[in-house]
Amino acid sequence: MSILNSIIQSILQAIYEILPISASAHSAAFHEFAGKADGSFSSLTGIIHIGIAVGIIAASYGVFMKMGKEFFGTFADIFGRNIKGSSKKPARRFMYYTLVSFCPLILWLIPCGGAGFLFSVLRRTSYNGTLLDEGIFLLVTGAVVIAAARQLKLSRNDKSINLVFAIVTGVIVLLMLPLAGFSLIGGIFAVLILLGVSRRPALRYTLVISAPVMLVLGIVETCLGESVGVIEGIIGAVLSVVASFILVKVLRFIIKNNYLKYFGIYDLGVGFIIGIVGIFQLALN
Repeated sequence: MSILNSIIQSILQAIYEILPISASAHSAAFHEFAGKADGSFSSLTGIIHIGIAVGIIAASYGVFMKMGKEFFGTFADIFGRNIKGSSKKPARRFMYYTLVSFCPLILWLIPCGGAGFLFSVLRRTSYNGTLLDEGIFLLVTGAVVIAAARQLKLSRNDKSINLVFAIVTGVIVLLMLPLAGFSLIGGIFAVLILLGVSRRPALRYTLVISAPVMLVLGIVETCLGESVGVIEGIIGAVLSVVASFILVKVLRFIIKNNYLKYFGIYDLGVGFIIGIVGIFQLALN
């Protein structure tokens, strides 16, 4: 049964993380109905997140290779006193902006007394005895995804990533990752589209930001979560890599053919149902 659980969890979690349908909302709803909404998690979740990050990197190998080259090339240019000239290269600027987007995440380490750090405080919205939060945030996700799909259809975005967009992306990750109900990849991409960024750089930037975040999150969860069997862990790692690799290709197809709106509609429907359940939970409690 544990092996079957590893298979199912790997595939479903990859689907929920890559496609704009909120892994955290579905996970919170499952644990709530299963009576396990206590905030605990297993190392398998972390292993799967690491696998998803690897799958994203593999599916966008060229982009990550270029970013890595530009990152290490920066140090060579510093010693060669050519940093100003290299910063004018589009690829180098793109890499710099990704680093800027990670800066706001330092705020997760703000101490909040006995509640722990800010990240822990925000994450507790998933385990507060009601699904109302998840329902509201999933409704917001659905509305933003639908708005982005409409913009892609009605207008031609022509902007590139700039410093302001990089900071906005960092704030999005800061809030969306720990708060259950938001879709990290879907949220970043949709907001960038609404800001006028072209479809292709918006998706590339979304994946370049999401993979390292998933990787770090997975490492933390693997170290702190409940132990899992070796076989289950290997199955979870392999399947999550393969599934996420395929799903990144699927996501590109969805965006290219303007099918994004259907996922927004799904988010609205599920968010409404979860929200209603949350209202009843509040009333009964």
